[in-house]
Amino acid sequence: MKFLTSSIAALFLCAIAGFSMAQTAVVNPYGKFLEGEDVEIEVAHFAAKNANGLYDVLLKMRGAAAFNAGIDGKTIKYNAVPGGSGVDYQFNGKTRMTMRQNNGTSQYQVFLDGRGIFIGEVRTRSQEVRPLHLLTASNEGGK
Repeated sequence: MKFLTSSIAALFLCAIAGFSMAQTAVVNPYGKFLEGEDVEIEVAHFAAKNANGLYDVLLKMRGAAAFNAGIDGKTIKYNAVPGGSGVDYQFNGKTRMTMRQNNGTSQYQVFLDGRGIFIGEVRTRSQEVRPLHLLTASNEGGK
């Protein structure tokens, strides 16, 4: 009886371990919070690289500039494509945000309401970004 009980317990534990290993992260659990004139942006990077070898992102923009562009509060997936010394983030072929490397520093610019706005990371607020919430919001918005 002990053998049977221990065998069932071992089988159960193996099944749980296999199930948990099969679950892979869709988005990186660490997000970013960026802000600039008239705009705040929550960023979640996807965990897997795209065909370009870059990480696509989910962006949720808020503020007057985002409102004027018609995307205030919406979570949208942007495709990462090579651009200059960094990455362009595009939706339907239109670049919404760029990231450039300059002397080891990431510099961001977002294009809203017919203008380019330089934005920077706010590290203390980046800890508050919940990438899984952005993923859920993007999935619900696509329905």
